[in-house]
Amino acid sequence: MIQKVKNIKRLVAYLLEHAADTRDNDRLLILKVWAHQNPRLRETETSFLEFAIDFKTGKYADPESIRRTRQKLQELNPLFRGKKYRARMDEEVYMRREIKQIKL
Repeated sequence: MIQKVKNIKRLVAYLLEHAADTRDNDRLLILKVWAHQNPRLRETETSFLEFAIDFKTGKYADPESIRRTRQKLQELNPLFRGKKYRARMDEEVYMRREIKQIKL
């Protein structure tokens, strides 16, 4: 399990560094990770059913794990940050203030 997490971290870091368009697009990042895990996905002969079976059996990294890994790497390394990073951080501060003001 730990090795799997390390491999995802390494792959996400590589993609963030070499594919700048993945820095602001989690969907694209997830697709690129999955395509790396199974190069057959790039072929038109691969059916959705094949993908779905592989996905259900855990062949692909969890999308949320990929997103969280991207988020942590961008937090720690400015090289991996995209154009939307600052706006996301500002939105986080705003949302935290709003949540604190909610009376339950």
